[in-house]
Formats: sequence, C-alpha cells, structure tokens
Amino acid sequence: MQNEKKIIIFTCIAHYFTHFYELLFPALAIPLVLALNIELTDVLKLSFLMYLLYGVGALPWGFFADRYGSSKSLVIFFIGTGIGSILTSFSDSPDALIFTLAIIGFFSSISHPAGLGLISVGMRNRGSALGINGMAGNLGLVSAPFIAGLLNWLVGWEVTFLLVGIISIICGVITALVNIDETPIEGIPANRATGSTNNNHYVKYFLILCAAMTLAGFAYRMNSIILPAYLEFKAGFLWNYLKGFDLSNLQGAKTMAATLLVSFVYIISTVGQLVAGKLADRYDLRWLYFGFHATSIPFVISMGIIDQQLLVISASLYVFFALGMQPIENSLVAKYTPNRWRSTSYGIKFILTFGVSSLAVYVVSWIKGTFNLETVYFTCGFIITALALLVLFLIWSSRGTTCKNYE
Repeated sequence: MQNEKKIIIFTCIAHYFTHFYELLFPALAIPLVLALNIELTDVLKLSFLMYLLYGVGALPWGFFADRYGSSKSLVIFFIGTGIGSILTSFSDSPDALIFTLAIIGFFSSISHPAGLGLISVGMRNRGSALGINGMAGNLGLVSAPFIAGLLNWLVGWEVTFLLVGIISIICGVITALVNIDETPIEGIPANRATGSTNNNHYVKYFLILCAAMTLAGFAYRMNSIILPAYLEFKAGFLWNYLKGFDLSNLQGAKTMAATLLVSFVYIISTVGQLVAGKLADRYDLRWLYFGFHATSIPFVISMGIIDQQLLVISASLYVFFALGMQPIENSLVAKYTPNRWRSTSYGIKFILTFGVSSLAVYVVSWIKGTFNLETVYFTCGFIITALALLVLFLIWSSRGTTCKNYE
C-alpha cells in the first residue's frame, strides 16, 4: 500500500501540472493581445506547436516509459516543462513564444502515458485511482485560469510563467529522490484476449475507441482554448460587479474575473471525475462512455445560444460529462491493451486526442473569422454527436462480451 500511495501522489501532482500548463496560456491570451499588440486569433495560433507536440510527443514518451520506467519519465516531465516555462517568461516576441511554448508542450506530453500506465498496472482499484488522478488533472484546469489571472493582475504574465517553472523544477527534484516500484501488482489481469481471434477483436475495438477519442479530444480542445476569452466577452456579470471597486489595473481585473468563472466551471468537472471513477469499477464501461458523452450534447450546444449566468451553468454541466468521462475512457484503453504496452497505448491515445486536436487552434480561428465564436459550440455539438454514434458502433461490435474493469 505504501508504494500505491507513492504512485497516486506523484502521478496526481504530474497530472495537475500538465493540465495547469495546458490552460495557463489560454488564460493569459487577452493580456498577451495587449502586450504583443496583435489580434486574439493570432495569439491563439502561437499555441499551435505547443498543442501539437503535447499530443505527438505522447507516443515516443510512451515507448520511453515502457522501456526505461514511468517514474524517470515523470522526473523529465517536471524539469522539462519547468525549463520551458522559465524560457517563456523571457520571451518578448511572437516567434520566441512559439518556440518556448513548444518546449512546454513537448515535455507536457510525458505525463499522461507515463502516469496512466503506472496507475493501470500498479493500483488495485483501477477505476477509482484513475478518477482520483483525473480529479488532480481537473484541479490543474480549475486553478490555472484563476492563478494565472490573479498573478497577471499582480505581477504580469512574464513573472507568472517564471514562478510556475521554478515550482515545477522543484517537484522534479523531489520525484527523483523517491523510489517507486513499477512491478505490476498481482491480481490485475494482463489482457482479456488469449487467442489470435480474440486478439484481432480487441485490436478492432481499440481502433474504434481511438476514433471516438480523437473526436472527444478535438471538441475538448476547441472549448478549452476559447473558454476564458468567451466568458470574458459573454459572461461579464462578475466583472460588472468588480468594477464598482477601485481597481488600478482594470483590464487585468477584467481578465481575472473571467478566469475565476473558468475555474468555477472546471471545479464541476472535478466532481464528474470522481463520480465516473466510482462507476467505472462497477458497470459496463462502454455504456458509461456513451451515456456521459450523449448527455453533454445539449449543454455544449446551448453554450452558443445563452450568456451571462446561464452560460456559466451550461458550461459547468457540459464539462461535468465531457471531462468527467476520462476515468471511463482510460479504463477502456486498459481493457483493450496488454500491460507490457500500456504506456505506449496511452501514448497512442494522446497523440490522437491532443496531437490531432491541435488543429482546433486553426479551426477555431477560421470559424471565428468566417462566422463567430458562438458557432464553435454548435460545431462541438456536431462532433460529439458523431462521437456518440461511434461509441454505439463499438457497443454493437463488441456485443456478447463483457467490458468491466477486472473481468
């Protein structure tokens, strides 16, 4: 149990930081518009390479973790992202930001394949552990907008990146000093497939799942990169209240108000992670996966229609299901892949969900330029509908089989 505690603690810290970095840049998009004197769409494009490497890097880092160890990979994650964040704090041009943000994205891609691979073979209650780990990642999503907005207001975006980088490197040093046993614990089935026919079936199921996860990742990225700015434009009720006070940095305070709302939205998704983690240890993973995604559709569509307080409520309910499903999704990956390639399998997942979804930066910019930001959420609704149909196809294809953790 002592080793399991170490696994869950350090994988949770890593998961927190990888998602903190993921939303740190979008949360500072408006301040960067002012600092660089360029349009919002041009600022968002600076993050394309970061998000591309965030996904593409997951596969080689998954190979690395399977061969050299997940704990060593996590040390590299902390130190690499810390260095990238510090370099970003000294960037004074769009070209420099593209390069330093890319460093953050490349090393951030380590956390998911290494951390999830370690949990899937080293924790007895896989679903619950993945739920706790998912909650830690969501806390990164929750705290990044607020902390970034607050620090930007107090000390500026440059010092914000500098402080985060220093803390990340400190976490890397501590992780390097801790000994984690990565031997798979007894009692966890290595793979459900034993014969060649069954193996072929599991490959087919995993490929269908990969297609579904790609669509989920694309919709997730479209929302995450515009939500802080979207709420700043369309949910100004908190800012209208705050501007009654004597605030010296008015634009910084306006950004802080919007990022506080984003943090509230992601708090709700944290509850979804815990609920889904518990359900993943009890019920059929396929139907849970379908149910969470299908339920999110009306809420994401309504985000393109309503504003102010109702927009915040709808966004919260959308992320409850859209992000809450992650322990279910990660359990499905573990269900359809062997232990010896577990980190690599998660690497495949994240090269699809985060690598392909990096194109969302350009898709969102095109939609905003051609239509408006509201259309982004109508597009997300269409994508998630297609995703739900794919999951139904997975359920039909794998009929007659069980799909629960540890069966």
